[in-house]
Amino acid sequence: MYRYSWVLFMSVWGCFSACQPDQQVIKETPDVIIHYMSWYGDQDAGEDSLRHWQFGHANQPLIGTYDSHRKSTLFYHLLLAWSAGIDGVVVNVKDEYDRVGMGLVLEAIQELDSLSDNGFDFKFSISFDDQGFDLAAPLDTTLFKLEQFKTSYVDHNPHYLRYDQKPVFYSFDYPNKYLTAEQLRQSLDSVFGKDQALLIWNTFGEGENTQDYVDAFYPWVQPGGAWMADGSNWGKPYLDYFYDQVNTFENKVYPFVGGGVWAGFDDRKNTSWGGNRLISRGGGAIYDSTWMYIHKYHGEIPMKYVMIETWNDWNEGTEIEPSVENGFQNLIQTEKQISKLKGEIAVDDHLKYEVAVAIQQAMYQAEKDASISIDMAHAAIRLFLKKDYAASKQVLN
Repeated sequence: MYRYSWVLFMSVWGCFSACQPDQQVIKETPDVIIHYMSWYGDQDAGEDSLRHWQFGHANQPLIGTYDSHRKSTLFYHLLLAWSAGIDGVVVNVKDEYDRVGMGLVLEAIQELDSLSDNGFDFKFSISFDDQGFDLAAPLDTTLFKLEQFKTSYVDHNPHYLRYDQKPVFYSFDYPNKYLTAEQLRQSLDSVFGKDQALLIWNTFGEGENTQDYVDAFYPWVQPGGAWMADGSNWGKPYLDYFYDQVNTFENKVYPFVGGGVWAGFDDRKNTSWGGNRLISRGGGAIYDSTWMYIHKYHGEIPMKYVMIETWNDWNEGTEIEPSVENGFQNLIQTEKQISKLKGEIAVDDHLKYEVAVAIQQAMYQAEKDASISIDMAHAAIRLFLKKDYAASKQVLN
């Protein structure tokens, strides 16, 4: 989901070259989370057949086009992310299909937790998509959905993402949105209690007062200026600006700042909302460059969360999920960057990713054929969660 505004960015363009990230290492280790789309349907999904895949995508998933509501898909994604060191998932929620998908993501996390001897400590949160809430006053739909979220997914849920005991919600700032930051803040306060839920927003200083109503900001994938036909403008000026300016607000003390990293962007094959826009991946160089800002961040406001943008938005070509074209490259880079963040040494081993693919295939076959037992896949998953990937592979063989 691409959201941007460059009026403010262009007004400070002259300072970008001077706003380089310092060499000082970040003081505390933030959690790394993935922005996740649960809006795909495969060829067996009835009326939702090829849902979203039909709009076009730059690359091809390694496991082929899939259904976001299949357990085999969700286990595959969660096992891959967890094994790469990722701490949690933020599910984009736009419509009822997404809401159902969000619930299935949570169920998958809970089931993996039950299969793990040591517990599957993986967090879960929601990213509001303004298109799915109210489009006219009163805000009854918003309040209904937030109450639904609270009751079904937040309350008494040990996996829900919290900061200082408060649930965390992300939101996009759409160019033509209906809900302002103030309205969404009021809605959250009405459902959760005043200042009892944290709202993380992706823009500031663009004509709307967001600073008084949100609890933190994070950058979203964009060039921060003109799109270049060769994809060479990958967002350096924007990131220079964001990490510098997010620490200069005087009217409110923010508990933390969010980071953002991306591997690229390509919506040239997107026939629905595509804009013939490209940020070239540079053979993985762009992904590493955005991670550099995380390692060298030194602002006064601590960085708590790093958002990978995205795990699987194939329609906009921002995915780090394994693909036919890029294999496991971006996932391997992710693990190396997270290991660096934690002061650990990454092991360059593809085995666990290959085993995750094999688990997905075994689960998918069991879903398609009732005569095939799921027990073998569950046995492999238990070993996978013990990080005994060789034994997990042996079970599947």
